[in-house]
Amino acid sequence: MGFQDEMKQMFLRIAAGDVEPVEWETWWNSNRLKLEETLTRGDQGRIMPALWSANYYWMTKTQGGVAYYFHTQGRPVKTSGYYEEKAQEEEIRDRQKAMEAYHRKTASVRRSWEEYLEKHPTESISFDWKSLLGTPPGQKPAKAFSYKNARTIEQWKECGEELKLRLKENLQAKIAPVTKAYGMKKAGPKTFVRERNGLVSRIQFIGYFRGGGYEAIICYLCPIYAIQYGILGVPGHVSQGEYFQKMHNGWGVIEYGGEAVDAAAVESINGKFDDILTFLADGMLPEWQKIDSLETYFAKERRDYLKATEKGPNDPRTGRPMWDLDAEEKPDPWRADSYLSGVWNLLTGKEEEGYARLEECVRHNSDYMKDHLKEFPNACNDPRDAIAVMYRNAQLFLETKEISDAQERQNAIRETYEEVCRFMRYYHGLAKKTERS
Repeated sequence: MGFQDEMKQMFLRIAAGDVEPVEWETWWNSNRLKLEETLTRGDQGRIMPALWSANYYWMTKTQGGVAYYFHTQGRPVKTSGYYEEKAQEEEIRDRQKAMEAYHRKTASVRRSWEEYLEKHPTESISFDWKSLLGTPPGQKPAKAFSYKNARTIEQWKECGEELKLRLKENLQAKIAPVTKAYGMKKAGPKTFVRERNGLVSRIQFIGYFRGGGYEAIICYLCPIYAIQYGILGVPGHVSQGEYFQKMHNGWGVIEYGGEAVDAAAVESINGKFDDILTFLADGMLPEWQKIDSLETYFAKERRDYLKATEKGPNDPRTGRPMWDLDAEEKPDPWRADSYLSGVWNLLTGKEEEGYARLEECVRHNSDYMKDHLKEFPNACNDPRDAIAVMYRNAQLFLETKEISDAQERQNAIRETYEEVCRFMRYYHGLAKKTERS
């Protein structure tokens, strides 16, 4: 048997999924010179990419290159799904190992946070959220469409109305019950809020700007006086981990309204809301429930834990972090963290540190706000203009610095806090429209 016949036999075995990665690597290395003489550079690159290593993911690439080789030879071959299945198993296993290493790395700060929580227990919520998964009770039968993609204005309208109906069904059947179990109330058709001990939690579905479904979901927990920006997170593996990534994968099924919402689409929408429900009920909401006061929110143990979990482990396939919330020690562009911590410093008696942070926030945004307020004089009262609202709040707190008497200053800080919180309840959707000077 000549080398070309031997090579083609090996390629056929790869197409059938009969060659393991180590065997293939050994055979290739043993015949490298002959292969370079026999194959074109393009075939070599497709069959044995430069970054190839002995695993099933790269064997799928090799198999694809082999299939292309036979296709160009006028001899198409059927390929086995063996390598792809093994690659999926391999990826799951490698990701699990990476996550185990991540949890070991963050174990010490997690223990400190858990010990803090043991000393500051909160009410536990028992709710069978898994019973909400699947088809919403009483869901209307799927509509039959004579087309797949909307072409006319009437078809766009029909698709949009059907999509909104399916979103509403799922929102009411899955999201509303679990948020209610955690004490949240509706602040709109697709917004849920809660106030507890100086903290606000909010879940909001943002409508797609072209009139389709939901473009995104915004979730945040923060002090009432704060805006939804800055150090407001939960651990990275909760906010950006597996549940989050699964929730966002294929999000378009509940976003765009240009396709027929037939039986298959309805099933996909139901499944996507299952992903959203899982992210909230098995991740975000229980994590929020642990934080029942400003003291816990600002606890050093919590901040240390958040810092340690900002960057995830490297993805075994790409080599890049699975998530990366690290700002690389750079201050946030709005100085919202300075405002957030500065007010807390004032409330806890650390006035020098608090005023310094508030001054940084106001100084950093002053040039922008000077021009901005000329164009939008009422921006500081507009909940859609977060930076203007924060700037005005920081100004109000900073004005108390001019009071010389310590007791009067503390009273003024507390009064300012109450006044700011009164407006911010409107900002967060906890109260009706509130005006301020």
